[in-house]
Amino acid sequence: FSPDMNISRGMFVTVLARLSGADLSSYTASSFKDVKAGSYYAGAIEWAAKNGIAKGISETEFAPDADITREQMAVMMTNYAKAMGITLPKTVEKTVFADNGKISAYAANAVETMQTAGLISGKNNNLFDPQGTATRAEVCSLLERFINLK
Repeated sequence: FSPDMNISRGMFVTVLARLSGADLSSYTASSFKDVKAGSYYAGAIEWAAKNGIAKGISETEFAPDADITREQMAVMMTNYAKAMGITLPKTVEKTVFADNGKISAYAANAVETMQTAGLISGKNNNLFDPQGTATRAEVCSLLERFINLK
């Protein structure tokens, strides 16, 4: 399992596609030049892009093998919840992280949404670490909390 191993963007959207039970058989072509047809994540990436769950790092590149950042994960999870028709609750008070200013503008609302839903939290010293990478263990914890939302 390698819980301390980082998870890639391609792995993350593959997990989301499997969690949703998506039928990926119709997603055979790729919109991204760095996603090879037939790769294990190709259908999931195309499904995520078409359903507004994930965007590429540019119009033509997805960076499927790049480690996912914590802020990218927050954005994709927030978009996934919307795509699945799930309203995320506000169960905890908003945290103003010591490194709030480092959270990218595109991700700020998603980070707040995930944090106030109790799905994602900061690290030591009240840091969110937005450009830090997410490990498999962190993703498992996030998904466990997401699946058990009440």
